Amino acid sequence: MKRHLLIILTIFASGCCSYDKQDLEFNDKELAHFTDYKIGDTIYFQSNLGDIDTITIVGFGTERNENCGGFMAPRPVNGKWVQIKHLPVDRWFGTSQDMTTGGKIDTVYQELFWISKHPTEKEVDFAISFKDFHSNFDTIIGEFHKDTIKLNDLKVSNYYIVKHGYPERITDPKNIETIYWTDKFGLTAYRTKDGEIWTKKSSH
Repeated sequence: MKRHLLIILTIFASGCCSYDKQDLEFNDKELAHFTDYKIGDTIYFQSNLGDIDTITIVGFGTERNENCGGFMAPRPVNGKWVQIKHLPVDRWFGTSQDMTTGGKIDTVYQELFWISKHPTEKEVDFAISFKDFHSNFDTIIGEFHKDTIKLNDLKVSNYYIVKHGYPERITDPKNIETIYWTDKFGLTAYRTKDGEIWTKKSSH
């Protein structure tokens, strides 16, 4: 009986957690990814073929759980994301604002960029979703580069190259295969399978 009780207590104790409160908070570098986005802003991208793509910032979302419960309890997490809408309204797979038409569920809004901090594991997760592009990663956003490159007429330094997380889905020439992200400007450029490159032109 005592042995069984000891086993139960051991399992329960292993399910408990503790963490440094500072590990739950976003640092300045992590928050910098959101600084160029303001609710109501409209952002334009232009391709090397002269086409225009437009998005608007519709809001920000957060999730936070500070509790460090026992066995089987949800783990602490701090999440933040920026939500966009494509203009004109295109239907892209996303995670919010579903509209059902004729049995088909379309999504108006997309969560462009998402950060989640998990203090007990000391992990940071990132996710980018834009049109048909989706990628998830931890610790760092894709591959960081310190050099300077030229995309169309835009010079970009200190940038992240993010590859599609599901390359098997890149079947159409207009599917996005690579995104260029910067701390200062967020989504800075993207390239489709057929080589068309879109760069951020302005926002207001």
